[in-house]
Amino acid sequence: MILENTALWAAEIDWSNILVPLAWFGVIVLTLVIESQTADLISIWFAPGAIVALILSFFGVEFWIQLAVFIGVTVVGMILSFTVFRPMMRRRSKIVPTNVDALAGRAVQVEEAVNNAVPTGVVKVNGQLWTARMEDPGQTAAKGEWVEIVRVEGSKIICRSKE
Repeated sequence: MILENTALWAAEIDWSNILVPLAWFGVIVLTLVIESQTADLISIWFAPGAIVALILSFFGVEFWIQLAVFIGVTVVGMILSFTVFRPMMRRRSKIVPTNVDALAGRAVQVEEAVNNAVPTGVVKVNGQLWTARMEDPGQTAAKGEWVEIVRVEGSKIICRSKE
């Protein structure tokens, strides 16, 4: 008896009305899953297009119109993403130098005379000793002098006299 009722119920379903909304829902889920794994605005603009197409499918709008609207909303989303949203997000986010990039501009004391001609030189940075060279090959720095870090090249601190 239960199987007969189930068979009748399954026979009464118009699958053509269900498959298209399910397909749009699948597109929404797929694009959001892909975007959650990348976070690079790779697929996010497909989701609003699929949402609008899903809503249209509930109202019985023909599939070709749903597809055209999906493509149109997606293209508008892509254009807005690249021309408005990305530049706006980049302006708001400030790049903060970290690790060795954060050392540039700091003043450090010379532990061993810095002379590019010999080549010698050691400075102490955050309690660690680093090999040091002067930015200008003609300059030198004596032990105890303060110098400014210009940049880090490999394992060497490139510095200049602090003025």
